[in-house]
Amino acid sequence: MITKNEKVQRVLGGSFFERTWLWIISKVQFLLLGAHKDKNDVTLLKQIRKERVSMLTAYESYTILSTARSVKDLAGDMAEVGVFKGASAKILCGLKGDKALFLFDTFAGLPANAKEDGNVHTEHRYTCSLESVQQYLDDYDNVHFFKGLFPDSANTDEAELILADRQYSFVHFDVDLYEGTKACLEYYYPRMVSGGIMLSHDYSLLRGVKQAFDEFVSEIPEGLIEFPSTQCMIVKR
Repeated sequence: MITKNEKVQRVLGGSFFERTWLWIISKVQFLLLGAHKDKNDVTLLKQIRKERVSMLTAYESYTILSTARSVKDLAGDMAEVGVFKGASAKILCGLKGDKALFLFDTFAGLPANAKEDGNVHTEHRYTCSLESVQQYLDDYDNVHFFKGLFPDSANTDEAELILADRQYSFVHFDVDLYEGTKACLEYYYPRMVSGGIMLSHDYSLLRGVKQAFDEFVSEIPEGLIEFPSTQCMIVKR
C-alpha cells in the first residue's frame, strides 16, 4: 500500500489488496502517460505489467525506463538488486544494448527486518523463483543471475570472477530494508561511472530505505534527487 502507516504496510504488503491498489493507480497513470508520452514506451510498460506482477506504479516503471535510457551511451554495465518477478529487469533488458545486466535477489523473499525498519515486513514476502525469472528473460543475452542475500551473493568466488573490475552506468535498488539498501549503496557507489545513476524504490515510503540513503548522502558530495513517486536517485559526479 502507498502509505507510511507501518501497521497497514505489514498487514497488506504483498497482498491481493496491495496489488489491486497498485493496479488501479497504474490504470489512471497509464491513461495520463498515453496522452503525452511516446506511445511505444507506454505500450511496452503496459505489456510488461500484463505479463508479470509488479510492485511499481506505472509512473515508477516509466522513471526506470527514462533514467536508464538517459545513460545508455555511458560506459559501464547495468544491475538490479531486488528483482521480484522480473518486470523492471525486462525494462532494463530492452535498454542495455551490448551491456551486461546483473540481477541479484534472494529469490526466497525478504529477509528479516532490522531495528531501523520497524516491524514492517514479514520474512519471505515477495517470493519468486529464480527459474521463473530466468524463463521470463530467456530471450535476452548477457543477463546474469545471482541468488542469495546481497552483498554476499556478489562476493562469492564464482561471482567475483564475473564481477571483478566492473563499472556501472545504471543500478536499480528495490530491496525494501535498511541493511540491504545500505549494502547496495556501499557496494555500487565506488563502482559507478561519472554520470551513472543509482535509482531506488520506496525511499519516501519505507523508513529503513530512507534512513540508509540519508545517512549515505550525508557523507558524499552528491545530493539526493527525490521524485514525486516513492523513488529517489543519486547521480555520480
